[in-house]
Amino acid sequence: MRALSPPLPLARWALLAAFTVVVAVSPAQDKPSKPGKPDREEKGESREMKRSGGEKAARDPAVEAARSLTRLREAMRVTDDAEWAVISERIAAVQAAGGGAGPKDKAKPASAERTAQDALRSAVRDGLPEAELRLRLARLGGLQRERGTSLERARAELRAVLTVRQEAVAVLAGLLDPAP
Repeated sequence: MRALSPPLPLARWALLAAFTVVVAVSPAQDKPSKPGKPDREEKGESREMKRSGGEKAARDPAVEAARSLTRLREAMRVTDDAEWAVISERIAAVQAAGGGAGPKDKAKPASAERTAQDALRSAVRDGLPEAELRLRLARLGGLQRERGTSLERARAELRAVLTVRQEAVAVLAGLLDPAP
């Protein structure tokens, strides 16, 4: 007995429909990327180049700082190199005193202050006597007041050489607090 099989044209249509569904559902492999946007493979290659030190190296803090200063200079509209030398020197003093160019940098304590915080943290963790806690609290408070005083002095010196517009840019950059 012969097995029943669909007529040949119907089998072809079924096969063609199944193939069409498979092709339509599968992700496009040779889909051209949008102009100006790299393909996923190209993105992977650029990531690998960054990791391996290829053409595009990882971020260098010195280069980032220079770019930040360049953006500040442009935002402050300083064209005179002598004027910028004075301003950038005072910006560096503010940053060295603990006033960064952004909110995340403002809260970063100095090395001695960090050491005092660690000492206080270990005293609390280890359950040291109250006299030792008071001593470590006083040391940390003194360091914070000292940093605050030097920061305010550096900010006042920076504010003294800025125009009102430049001061506004410095406030927005996190270098200065708004004047009262």
